[in-house]
Amino acid sequence: MTDPSTHLSISQRLDLEHLSRPEFINAMVHLYRGELGEATAWRNRIDATTNWAVVLSATALSFVFSDRSSERHLLIPIISLFCTFFLLIEARRYRFFDIWRSRARMIEINFYRPLLDASKPAMPDWAETLSHDMEWPHFHVPLWEALGRRLRRNYQWIYAIQFGSWILVLLSHPTTTTSLREVAARASIGPLPGQLVIGVMLAFYSALLVLGVYSHRVSHSKKSLPAGHPGRLNWRHHDEA
Repeated sequence: MTDPSTHLSISQRLDLEHLSRPEFINAMVHLYRGELGEATAWRNRIDATTNWAVVLSATALSFVFSDRSSERHLLIPIISLFCTFFLLIEARRYRFFDIWRSRARMIEINFYRPLLDASKPAMPDWAETLSHDMEWPHFHVPLWEALGRRLRRNYQWIYAIQFGSWILVLLSHPTTTTSLREVAARASIGPLPGQLVIGVMLAFYSALLVLGVYSHRVSHSKKSLPAGHPGRLNWRHHDEA
């Protein structure tokens, strides 16, 4: 017959209140490895999106400068839209990456560091904050900030090359010109007048510039915690914000 003592409830078998120090350290080691693994996986996904944008831009621009049609510049606004779509995907992936990166940093600063130098944790309530974040996961970085960070890190150079190539094509094809009226005429796309196309492109790149500058100022302000800072896990901070 089966011993009744073996049929213990899960709560009885997982008596977390009486964990020994070696058991707690072992559990934290596995938790840290899991959080770091998730952060690494999402980091690789972020790099993949950037690679897509680079390959698409390079391929499309090679066609732009090799084609002799009068509306070859049309390809540049199209790839700008595609790169914006990639930027949105990458910002979303960055927000997921930041969840696990912040948790890993929380463990490093408040568990491993005191374990190594026998100091006190930097955040006394770090375990409570971490457990609450695991129970109710939430993004620690708003979408606009993630967009701004990825724009400043990588996409600003991609957009700059696209914009410069667009201006170069309008100025040099089919012949070199410095006339603004001629450039506006060349910028037309089908029934859309060149002035409208130029206005939309300037507004689009101006919006990118404003986003990059604003996100840089906010991320470097003294009142703002940097992305990946364990303090962003604090749900009280989010409630107040």
